[in-house]
Amino acid sequence: MLQRFDIARDKQSNCISIKEFAVLETKSHKRQDYKHTAKDYSLVHEVSFDGNLIHAAIKEGQKALISELRSGSFFPIHHCAELIANRVTALFNGNATQDVEVFFDDRTILSAHEQE
Repeated sequence: MLQRFDIARDKQSNCISIKEFAVLETKSHKRQDYKHTAKDYSLVHEVSFDGNLIHAAIKEGQKALISELRSGSFFPIHHCAELIANRVTALFNGNATQDVEVFFDDRTILSAHEQE
């Protein structure tokens, strides 16, 4: 599945929001060379987090941050959660703009697994 996560930090309200988008068309799964565009993605889910909780989790390490970001309604797979956690950390450390996008294609994991 092709996914996009829009991660934004609002310093004024001390919140971070993550919007999860996915390409829901079946044709994209059948073609390796599928070129996706912004219009192909549909909003699947949106979550918000208290900035203080996220900042505390960042201090504890990536595992703690991933645990804080995951919930019953938002549970990205581990590889994707690591990418999100890295971008969230960059936002809080001032290494990125106030919003970032993370693109994820789970076919890359499947093809790497098949090569092993």
